[in-house]
Amino acid sequence: MRVLVGFDGSDGGRDALELARVLGVATGAGALVASVIPYGPLPVGFSELESDAAAEAEPLLDEARVRLEGLSVETRSFGGGSPAGVITDLAEREHVDLLVVGSPHRGAVGRALIGSVAESLLHGAPCAVAVAPRGYGEERRGQFRLIGVAYDGTGESRAALHRAQELAEATGAAIRVLTAVAPPVALPGIVGYTPVNPPDPDRVVDEGVTAIRPGIRVDGRHLQGHPADALAEACEDGVDLLVAGSRGYGPTMRVLTGSVSTQLINKAPCPVLVQPRP
Repeated sequence: MRVLVGFDGSDGGRDALELARVLGVATGAGALVASVIPYGPLPVGFSELESDAAAEAEPLLDEARVRLEGLSVETRSFGGGSPAGVITDLAEREHVDLLVVGSPHRGAVGRALIGSVAESLLHGAPCAVAVAPRGYGEERRGQFRLIGVAYDGTGESRAALHRAQELAEATGAAIRVLTAVAPPVALPGIVGYTPVNPPDPDRVVDEGVTAIRPGIRVDGRHLQGHPADALAEACEDGVDLLVAGSRGYGPTMRVLTGSVSTQLINKAPCPVLVQPRP
């Protein structure tokens, strides 16, 4: 497994490095750190920097190596292009398994606020994307003890369940299957009400719990309310990482977040890992 982190020296970048370190220690993954130095406001091509041109990025890469102590770390520096474009291209060429990003430091501590780079990556990254909340890098984090997974029985949520199992086996963490039930909504005219979704939530919770392989501690919860709000609130109860699937539109094996996923990342008090559609 390889984890890719884009680091620009910001606090959000440090949050991402700490999440990458926790994931790397848990899974034995190596880390690839990329620093992108823009050439100005106009769109230009990018290239990997060498010799004297790379010296500007070296202090950032040195800090990243220190923060990722204990992992096998590779570093790259690029000039030109957009950070999101460079990181996406690098992820494709290097066949990385996971991108880790932080959020701009606006909004409440302990919450992520998706910035332009993270949003671009979440709308077309070729692998899973994990987003660290604000302040995550301010302390050294321990291993995950409880991993939540948003599960509604769809193919996307089954992919999320599979990724959660892999991480639980690597870390010894327990899994909590979380099924959020959207309440019926009144519609105008003769249409009536939207149906409850999923229609049989207790069956969906049981399906998710029984799908977990033996040897992993697991429980399940049936949540009421708007999915993003209900899932974020459930994470307040000791969840160290929430795994969710992306919506099923667009190309296969791309992360394409919808409104619920975006709200969930902004509201959850823990890191959120978005798994691409299978």
